Amino acid sequence: MKSIFVYHIRQPGFTGSCLYPLNRLKEVHPDLHARYSKKYVGREWMNKLVIPPLNCLWNDVLHFSLTHPAMIYGILSGLGFEHHKAPREWFEVPLEDIKVDSSILYRNEEYDKDKEVRDSFGSDFEPVNPARVMELSVMPERNLNYYKSCLEKKIPPLLWGYAPHLLYKGKLEVGAYRTLDWKNNT
Repeated sequence: MKSIFVYHIRQPGFTGSCLYPLNRLKEVHPDLHARYSKKYVGREWMNKLVIPPLNCLWNDVLHFSLTHPAMIYGILSGLGFEHHKAPREWFEVPLEDIKVDSSILYRNEEYDKDKEVRDSFGSDFEPVNPARVMELSVMPERNLNYYKSCLEKKIPPLLWGYAPHLLYKGKLEVGAYRTLDWKNNT
């Protein structure tokens, strides 16, 4: 059987060999926590959301893309975006290394992000299984439409605006994993 992977951005200046959820960074690397928390400016309400199946907060988990980074890059480039053109490395994490009892799939399809702020996730979750990860790994039409809308508004999109995620509760040792550059898939 072909290996299945999920992907996490390797932030510029990443040191060490362990990924930590944002809330854990507050203790481990306060400087990084301050820098990466900025992506929630204007969306602070998300920091209070509880992920019911994992009984933790949104920023108590690592967020993994199911979509290959080269596909995301290619779609952004094909639409005409320029903001993403810098080299960006991603960790390629084998799905079999993700502990099933500490993870959940977040379908990310229940609400319109431009119109609604919510205080819960509802039922937008399902257990992790390889077949479903493969099925959800393509770029959803709703995410593509979101990118197009952002282009029309001349604003950079959130990469996973309407894309499914794999959410993993806990830190993850990534030192042995391959990294790839989303521009050239190597």
